[in-house]
Amino acid sequence: IEIDRQRARPKVSIIGEFLAMTTEGDGNYFLQKFLESEGGENDIQLTTAWFLYTIWENHRDTLVRADLRNADDSRKGLKKLGTFGIAKKLGILWAAEKALRTIFKAFAVPAGLRRYKLADMWEVADFAAPYYSNDLRGGEGHMEVGKLIMNAVHSKAHITVSVKPFGCMPSAGVSDGVQSLVMNRFPGSIYCAVETSGDGATNFYSRVQMYMFKARLAAEAELQRTYEETGVTAEQVRQFLKSNRRYADPLYYPRHAEGTAGMAANLVREVAPLVKMSAPARFVRATALATWSVAKTAVAVPYAMAKWAIGLIRPSNAMKLWYDFSAVASEATAKKT
Repeated sequence: IEIDRQRARPKVSIIGEFLAMTTEGDGNYFLQKFLESEGGENDIQLTTAWFLYTIWENHRDTLVRADLRNADDSRKGLKKLGTFGIAKKLGILWAAEKALRTIFKAFAVPAGLRRYKLADMWEVADFAAPYYSNDLRGGEGHMEVGKLIMNAVHSKAHITVSVKPFGCMPSAGVSDGVQSLVMNRFPGSIYCAVETSGDGATNFYSRVQMYMFKARLAAEAELQRTYEETGVTAEQVRQFLKSNRRYADPLYYPRHAEGTAGMAANLVREVAPLVKMSAPARFVRATALATWSVAKTAVAVPYAMAKWAIGLIRPSNAMKLWYDFSAVASEATAKKT
């Protein structure tokens, strides 16, 4: 199916209550379909992100409570884990996150999402921390606030739509109250908060349409600015895409450029240098990039091992390991006597 990859479509990040944002049906007035009918390109929050968030919760809580392990004797406390229990738990959580990201990639790459990146939960938490405590865990917790800030700082979307059912306290009562402060700190953001109820479809659609109009204008202005900054015209890019079908493929996901949210604008930034090159020059460039990719993959594993080893010798980690080994030595001595 041939599509127009140069059409300026606003990128819409959908956040909010878990079921309202991840499903599509009467419960959220078929929000995703409505946004697409208004010209938007949906960036939905995948269920995988929620699994990563639950892993992050356990990882962070374990690190925070690690220094009080002997006093943490609750039903799921750390005192029952034993001498190396904390290190073992952190290792399992680290492995679970890596496995989850690997499984996601195994399905995403064949679908064409080679450059799609799952959110770094530690980065989301750091962005949200000044405005929303990481210890508040109702609903999506701090993720709504963190995602809105990341969309603004990294230009991940033209508009952020927060959807939740009427009366959802964690989202409507807490997150939306904080978002007003966030919007003041990041005035370029477009944020639309909507609630679903049994009799509010007309008001729901009207409010979304109002904000989508602003988002369309932002997407069109961004694409026009991209043509001017890259020094190419729309016709030049169109001719390039006709002769290079790889970039015109509907499933091709262009590299995200900092300061650029729209798919069309990102595609223009990616192909603009190629448009200005001759065919032999593009071949030499592709060969060099392929060689660099192979070399980068070859050193990735040694680099990861060296990074892990450096982490072990940090003063805080080394001290905790020393305490653990001292405890084992004391227990061994006690058994001998």
